[in-house]
Amino acid sequence: MMAEPSPGRKWQRTIRATLREAWETWRIQNRAGPITPKQLEEIINAAVPILGSMQDEPLEVLGARLPSLVRVMLAAAIEV
Repeated sequence: MMAEPSPGRKWQRTIRATLREAWETWRIQNRAGPITPKQLEEIINAAVPILGSMQDEPLEVLGARLPSLVRVMLAAAIEV
C-alpha cells in the first residue's frame, strides 16, 4: 500500500497541474489568433486552485512558502 503524499507534494502537484492547464489553454486559444483580454483573464483564472490551496494558511506560512512557490512554478513552466 502506498503512503499518502505529504502536503508539500500535493501542493507541488496542484501547482504543476494548474500551470500545465493554463499553458494548454493559452496554446489552444492562441491557435485561433491573438489572445483577447477576456481570454487572458480566463487563463489567469486557472491559478484559482493554487490560490485556493493557500487560502487557509497563516500569513507567516504563506511568506515562508513564497520562494518555494516561485521555484515550483518556474520548474513547471520549464516542463511545459
